[in-house]
This record gives sequence, structure tokens and C-alpha cells, in this order.
Amino acid sequence: MKKLPAFLLTVLIICLLATGGHAEFSKVGTSVAQFLKIPAGARAAALGGAYVAATEDVYSMAWNPAGLGRVSQYSLGGTLKKYIADLNYGFMGVAIPIDGQSTLGFGATFINSDPIEITTIEQPNGTGTTYDYSGMVLGLTYARWLTDRLTVGATVKMVRESIFRETAQAFAFDLGSQFDTGIYGIRLAMCVSNFGSKMRMDGPDLNTISDINGTLQGNRETESRMKTLDWPLPMMFRMGIMVDVLGPASEIIQNSQHRMTLLLDANDAVDNVLRGNAGIEYNWNKLLSLRGGYYINYDNDTAGITAGAGLNFTVGSSLLGLDYAYQDFGILDSVHQYSLTLYF
Repeated sequence: MKKLPAFLLTVLIICLLATGGHAEFSKVGTSVAQFLKIPAGARAAALGGAYVAATEDVYSMAWNPAGLGRVSQYSLGGTLKKYIADLNYGFMGVAIPIDGQSTLGFGATFINSDPIEITTIEQPNGTGTTYDYSGMVLGLTYARWLTDRLTVGATVKMVRESIFRETAQAFAFDLGSQFDTGIYGIRLAMCVSNFGSKMRMDGPDLNTISDINGTLQGNRETESRMKTLDWPLPMMFRMGIMVDVLGPASEIIQNSQHRMTLLLDANDAVDNVLRGNAGIEYNWNKLLSLRGGYYINYDNDTAGITAGAGLNFTVGSSLLGLDYAYQDFGILDSVHQYSLTLYF
């Protein structure tokens, strides 16, 4: 029972981090590539984004690279969803175990909009041309067991974002860890995401013609170029905790068929206040999973309850996982996400 106070203290710290941070001024809109915050994988989305400690699949590359070290089989996974504002979002990753201690992964994230009609003050009904928005991430992840309880991982990635004919790109790193404490089966995790260079839009539409001195008659207009500014990536620090209160490996209530997991995250992004994520997952016989989650201290009426389910199939000598997630974004409507993961 001496271990119980340490467990309660850890939970209290995360709760305080998740609910206690309020900035004196708004930092919203101070970074680019916001699609890096979109939950990759239906399991993570269904758990309300409380996933930094629980991740142990190909989607670790988008959450916490240390979780990739727990992948012991060749794995291929992907997810698709129609996001808010009619954005199309997807992720695909492959995990390759190198030996019993390390795993290598390749991941790609993409997002794009449908064609949007260009309007002007003179032509409010449209000019007859369209533009679109897109973003992409290509990443390489390496994770390794340092001890029988500690995994660490790192991701190197290229981030690219474009709108119409202007593009920007940057290079970034993710660093993470997961630690099995040995206290009531508690797993702790930390991750720093999107630490890298700044992005600046560039493209042919920045070229223009200007009159350097409009007060002079006969002054020639000269070719010029509009200057864009550097903007940082949405760097984020996450801290998470998970515990099996019921299950075959639980130190609280052991059961060979049923598993119940509680998860809690705190995340601090450079462009927002401290926020939290809570999730719960029930699994029956490693075949069927039911999940729920909640976003804590997020914008009012834009992020709240999540739910989902998962089902595993045996296909020959391989295992196929199908996951679904529902996210309620309030006034921004709801989002449905689907994921497929193949272990072979």
C-alpha cells in the first residue's frame, strides 16, 4: 500500500497541469501547420487524444515515437477521415522490428481541401478559378528499449504546407519516452513534438509591380516582391499516464478475459493554454474494444466527447485491426474516423 500515495500524486500533478493553465493573452494563431495537432488513428481519437502513454502501434509516429518500440511485428496501418471544414485527412505508417530491442518506422500524413472558388470585391460571385490547401508530413522514426521498463524514440520529419501556388516547409523532431513504473501497472510517458525550424510562404504570387513614389509624375512602376514572415511550428509537450484497473496484467484486479484501462494526458502547446485529455478503454479477450474520451479545457463548443470501438480479425497467419472513432466538435459538427492496421 506504500505505492498508492505515489500513484495518487502522479494523477494529481497531471490533473493540475491539464486544468490549471490559463494564459493572460491568447496565443491562438501564432503558429503554422495546425494539422499536426489532428489525432492520427481512430483508437487515439476515440480516447479523446489521451494516447501518449498508450500508443504501441504504427500511429506512435504521430503521437509518441517511444511507443513504436513496443511493436514486435511487421505492421502496416492507415487512417482516413473527413475533417471539419471539408478537409480530407489521412495517415499511413509502416513499422519494421529490427531486433528484439528496437523498431524502425516510416510515416506519412496528408491533408487537403476540396477546390475553393476564388472571389474578389469586384467579382463576389467568383472569378471562375479555384485554389486549394494542402499539407504533408514525411517522417522516419527509431525507437528502442533502454531497459526492460523504459522505451525511448525519436522522429525526424519534413513538414510541408501550401495554399494556391505558395508553399512553405520545415524540418522538425519528435522525442519521447514511456516508462513502466512497476507501481500498480502504471505507465508514464512524455513527448516533445514539432521542435524544429520555422516556415515561410514562398511562391510566384508574391511577385508584384509597385510605384515606389506615387507623388512623382511619370514615375515608372517597378517589379517588386511581397515579403512574408517566418512562423513557428506548433511545438507541444505532452505528459501522460495509463493504468489497467482490470486485466490479465493488472495489479489491481486481475482477469484473464476482460481489460479496463484509464488514461489521462496533459498537453502544453506554444500556441495555446495548458489542456488535458481523458480516456477509458474496455477490451474483451483481445478481440473487441469499446472506448470513450473527453477533451479538457478546450475551446467551448468545439471539442468535447469522443467514442469508438475496435475489432480484431485473424486473417491466415496475420492479424487485422479495424477501429472507428466519433468526435463531437460542437458547432463545427462531428467527425468520423476509420483505421485499418495489419500485423504480419
